[in-house]
Amino acid sequence: MTDTTVPRGATVKIGKVDGNLFLSEGARVQAEGTAPTQVSGDVVCEGDAYFEGSLNCGRFQARDGNVEVTGDLTCETEVRAKRGELEVNGNLVARSVEVDDRLTIRKSGKADSFDVGGALEVGGTITARKVDVGGSFQVRGTAEVEDIDVGGRLDVAGQVKISRLDAGGSARVGGGEVTRIDVGGSFSSTASLKFGDIDVGGTVSLEKGGVGGGIDVGGRFESRGNLNFEKIDVGGTVEITGNGEGDSVDIGGHLEVSGDLILKRDLDIGGKARVGGNLKLQSLDVGGLIEAGQIEAQDKVEVGGRITTARGTKARTIELGNRSEASGVLIGARVRIGNRARVEDVYAESATLEEGVRARNLYLREGRIESRCRIAGEVLYKDNLETDSDVEFAKSPVKTEQLPKPPI
Repeated sequence: MTDTTVPRGATVKIGKVDGNLFLSEGARVQAEGTAPTQVSGDVVCEGDAYFEGSLNCGRFQARDGNVEVTGDLTCETEVRAKRGELEVNGNLVARSVEVDDRLTIRKSGKADSFDVGGALEVGGTITARKVDVGGSFQVRGTAEVEDIDVGGRLDVAGQVKISRLDAGGSARVGGGEVTRIDVGGSFSSTASLKFGDIDVGGTVSLEKGGVGGGIDVGGRFESRGNLNFEKIDVGGTVEITGNGEGDSVDIGGHLEVSGDLILKRDLDIGGKARVGGNLKLQSLDVGGLIEAGQIEAQDKVEVGGRITTARGTKARTIELGNRSEASGVLIGARVRIGNRARVEDVYAESATLEEGVRARNLYLREGRIESRCRIAGEVLYKDNLETDSDVEFAKSPVKTEQLPKPPI
């Protein structure tokens, strides 16, 4: 084996080195013809260096300078650049890559691991087990990486296949699959996304919808397409343009779904909820306002403020709080309407209207109507009806063997 040294500022044509290649400050190496420069051992650059053409080597090391390779860089083991930048105008292939400052790969990169202290830019695709970037990470193609940890911003234009994505600032991907997403600021996907869990401190935007697991967002979540999920827990706002289907939803502020929302379990809204289509679920708890085309709950609907439907609300149990309002038919085995509440038609096996309730029509197997209630329409009951003496009826209650069927 014979080592080769390129002196400071010199330009040398090299086809093959059976040993190590050393480059001093400002040295330039030109490949002989179109074939790569072949180095069986290490390539060591002290200061700035320039490789015209492609380079194949056993190991690549650079210190205290910026290095450019105009072709491909292929390394059997590691690529290491201390206190400097590395730019590869072709493809970069190695076992591991570690660059203190900036790494630029104009085409594609492949390694077991990439560790970049500053910025990593890839013009094509990137394939790796782990990518750790202190600043920003940009990929113009696709990314297939098990573990990504970025201190600043991640931007992948193409589709991704990632097991874990952790970004301190923001992250954007072009759709694909991410098992675990943990972002401090904002996350967006420009195409349909399959995900495991999303945990974002700020905002999430799925521009083509997605399918996945749990969603935990501190601020705003938006899906511009159908969304399938397990659980949504958002402190601020959720907006789904399309249909939503999942296990449960817990929203601190505002929920809006343009289509249908189907849940296996519960919907708990602290503020306002609007569903353009049908809402089907196990139970519903709304502290403020709920609007929907139709609501159907297997268990319970509980509203502290106002419920509005075009076609009605149906549940085993319906409870409206004091001074609450219901626009649309209420249908339930058990219905309780709190003091001074306002409702329209009620169909129930058993219903209680507490003091001062205003209602339109009542169709009950049995019921109780308390003091100062006012019924503007008809009251039909089958078994038993208890009323206080000061209840106002537009028509006297009528006992009947056959009650009308509910509209839903």
